[in-house]
Amino acid sequence: MAQNFGKSFVGRVDDHIQGKGWFFGAFMPEPLLRSDDVEVAWNKLPSQSPSPEQAHMHKVAIEINIVIQGWIKLTIDGQGHELHRGDFYIIWPGSVVADISTSEDAELICIKAPSLPGDKFPVG
Repeated sequence: MAQNFGKSFVGRVDDHIQGKGWFFGAFMPEPLLRSDDVEVAWNKLPSQSPSPEQAHMHKVAIEINIVIQGWIKLTIDGQGHELHRGDFYIIWPGSVVADISTSEDAELICIKAPSLPGDKFPVG
């Protein structure tokens, strides 16, 4: 991060997306969009349906998700939730997320810290 001290970057999310909406984090090729501290995504999740492969957890990262459009239904540690625009949920390491379904216009902002590729583990 020290190499970027005093620098800035202005852009459009759609121009820098690296899979599933991620545009900032340790995996980015653009040096000014790369950080081990945090990763950020603008997830467009139209019409998701629950499936067994959705169940996952993180061992290190904390994940913050903010619903910016539509709705999302999911299970966190066995408890069901329905969230709408302006709602958010936080997943601490070890918590299990599963059974995700979304509206056709669902969009989330996801912030995960630290940015640690490979810290998503299937559960089930």
